[in-house]
Amino acid sequence: MKKLLFSLVGLCLALHTKAQSPFTTRDTLDINNISASVMVHGDMWWDPSLGIADCGFPKGSGKNIGFAGSLWMSGTDEAGLLHISAQTYRQNGNDYWPGPLNSADTLPYATSHMWAKIWKVNRTDIQAFLGFTTHDTVTTPASILRWPGKGNIYTQGNGGVSLTITEDMAPFVDLNGNGTYEPLEGEYPDFNGEQALFWVFSDNGHTHTETKGRPLGVEVHALAYAYKRNTLIDNVDYYSYTVINKSSHNYTGFRLGIWADLDLGFFDDDFIGFDSSRRMGIIYNGIPRDGLSGGFPVNSFDSLIPMTGVTIVNMPGDSAGIYRASGSFTYYNNDSSIVGNPLVDTEYNHYLHSQLRNGHHFTNDFAGPGVPCHGYGSGPNCNYIYNGALGGDTAQWTECNCNNTPGDRRFIVTTNDYVLAAGATTKMTIAMVTTNPDTLNSCPSGTFDSILVYADTAWNDFYNPLPVLPEAVKQVAASLQNGVTVFPNPTSGILNVMLTGTTLSPGAVTVSNTLGRRVTLPVAEYGKGLQLDTRGLSPGVYFLQYAVGTNSVSAVFVKQ
Repeated sequence: MKKLLFSLVGLCLALHTKAQSPFTTRDTLDINNISASVMVHGDMWWDPSLGIADCGFPKGSGKNIGFAGSLWMSGTDEAGLLHISAQTYRQNGNDYWPGPLNSADTLPYATSHMWAKIWKVNRTDIQAFLGFTTHDTVTTPASILRWPGKGNIYTQGNGGVSLTITEDMAPFVDLNGNGTYEPLEGEYPDFNGEQALFWVFSDNGHTHTETKGRPLGVEVHALAYAYKRNTLIDNVDYYSYTVINKSSHNYTGFRLGIWADLDLGFFDDDFIGFDSSRRMGIIYNGIPRDGLSGGFPVNSFDSLIPMTGVTIVNMPGDSAGIYRASGSFTYYNNDSSIVGNPLVDTEYNHYLHSQLRNGHHFTNDFAGPGVPCHGYGSGPNCNYIYNGALGGDTAQWTECNCNNTPGDRRFIVTTNDYVLAAGATTKMTIAMVTTNPDTLNSCPSGTFDSILVYADTAWNDFYNPLPVLPEAVKQVAASLQNGVTVFPNPTSGILNVMLTGTTLSPGAVTVSNTLGRRVTLPVAEYGKGLQLDTRGLSPGVYFLQYAVGTNSVSAVFVKQ
């Protein structure tokens, strides 16, 4: 178990009555090669009940590539006062609480209790849902029926309590365009990938004791999603944050950041690095054998070690293929040094702005290979710590070239400062990426080559999302559905239809969309089968039925 520096504040919180306790509600994004926990307080990648890592890779191996992570943010109000929110390990308390803010921009504990819920949906849930031409509360999967879309009368929160949602919340496919989520009208959650989690947290709730600062009065809608394609994308998890300023303040110098404690197996032998072109913080092993310095504890990676990164794939200021540089990349250690654990609001804010705990700027103190450097010695000010490329070039500023002592590192990757006006919404999406375990991912012989490929995959598939119904296509193609063969599936033109042992008649086939409405297609005989011209259809899922006497057989196809 990783050692945490618990404070007296954390002890006091632990002694609070159960009615005032933080929530341990969590779920996992686990469709691909990573099994990553998220919690309703905005923290992720660990199990707060046990105080252990819960970001498994390879999934099911018992090994982990992360221990904790969270959204950090700060800004200055009109009077020049700092407002800030962050989350770490809960030993200092919680800045974030589950649930949306009310009209007074506050979040009562009773509301948090109701919203201590993570909604999870799989693409297969949606595929099953789309397989019905009519929908009711019995046949609609619960993950779709209870999805917290605006106006959904079936949404349920923690413990099955009914929730009333009058504002935009979880994304959904709005078929009739009325802005209300109506699953029994065929509407369903809208996300990329094969699995998604959605949850809500705000920073003006029951306590604000992590940073001990002034809350911002913001509400955060979080959506995590992942693909399962048996390709490089299976080593990528996405986390999108929509931040709504519900306060009356116009914040200047507003900045978002992702704080990450990405332990690779054994926590105390890691190095960090930064790739500025991809806005990515990287964790890699500081020695060739993970866990060696700790006596190879259970679930260390030994000599086959992954390398993991957190990259900001989208942030405020990006537009039309032009991506702003990251604001800063800083770090701190699990100690009480000048680059140790932050204790008060100003120290958290310093780490968000390229500064040490005392407010001095980080510096590039690289003095050549073999000379330890920690970012606060003699040298010019810098916004990015350890921004060199790992590899054979000894002129690059890396922890490996500095011959630092590996340890328990935490880092923060941030946006630039900008204005967040009262009532405004801002968004940021990050991706956790990891390489497969290898001997080339550690100091001194490793390189960043592989992790950069995975990062590029994450960026490409964010801006060019993969087709949203791959699981449906695989299932349809494999099942042949009651003996009916439709190919190619998906199709962008002519769809061939065959029925085992039967010569098909054009007049016996019907096609309908997901609302159960029939669509008319040109149909022609082709041998014993039929050819349907789908070029006039809009992209989506369609249902084909063929009448056989008094019965019918059916199949599903996808129009690209």
